[in-house]
Amino acid sequence: MKNRVTLTMDPEIAKKAKQIAHARQTSVSALIEDLLRAASISPTKKQASFADKWTGKLRLRTPTRPDLRFEALKKRYGLD
Repeated sequence: MKNRVTLTMDPEIAKKAKQIAHARQTSVSALIEDLLRAASISPTKKQASFADKWTGKLRLRTPTRPDLRFEALKKRYGLD
């Protein structure tokens, strides 16, 4: 037995969902159900944290003029 769920979404998204469901010859409910099944995360698979994703990707800019706030932050976080 299936449970009934009410979703609230932007009208444009609802329209797009109906178009996609029609193109796939299925219902919007079945489309959402399939998308959620595909997006489920297994308990053994750990998602990368924000820090893990961005570590080493960002660089500090070199200011063109002395910036006391920038220098204080560098000192506070040991980025000298």
